[in-house]
Amino acid sequence: MGKIKDGILGAFSGKVGTVVGVQSSRGNYMRSLPRKRTVFTEKELLNQAKFKLIQDYLKPVQELLTVGYKGYFTKTGGYRAAIAYTRKHALVADDAGFYIDPALFKISGGDLEQALNPNLNHTQQGVLQFSWDATQNIGLADQLLALVYDPVAKEGISVVYDGALRKSENFSLQLPLDFAKREVDVYIGFMAADRSRQSDSQYLGRIKLI
Repeated sequence: MGKIKDGILGAFSGKVGTVVGVQSSRGNYMRSLPRKRTVFTEKELLNQAKFKLIQDYLKPVQELLTVGYKGYFTKTGGYRAAIAYTRKHALVADDAGFYIDPALFKISGGDLEQALNPNLNHTQQGVLQFSWDATQNIGLADQLLALVYDPVAKEGISVVYDGALRKSENFSLQLPLDFAKREVDVYIGFMAADRSRQSDSQYLGRIKLI
């Protein structure tokens, strides 16, 4: 709704129909409302579809990716960096279309030491057991990052601030009951004790939960 100042002959501000009144240091003037684009090129539609796929895939684990990409890949790092990295390095195409390759996807990036001899064990329903080797005096206080991700439902179980320390060499993750029988992708990484650095994450493969 527009508002008239200084009487009927004065300037107005706000929107009236397809016209908007604008007041600035240069004076008062009117301009037409911008038209919404309704037609896009094939390339633009493809880019929109790719961006939506990446957003839908990453959004459920945004907190983890914000930590895992801190200071990594772009100047600002964080969640936007995760989007940029995934689009450039993990989005692949085949005859059926495009998709995110779980082996190319990363939950974290950086120059911190990776997990040494990481292993995943799943013999008890509802529990995943992570293990790795710790090297003496190398990042023993680093903290675990992990992700269990269902790529079909686009749901993930993240370990961000409550993971084990590197020196412990193992971590048990209790899964929700509704994750039973799902096929999930599993990732592991580490962040420094002072939260200043992260490791490149490692893909532990796709498993079917019991």
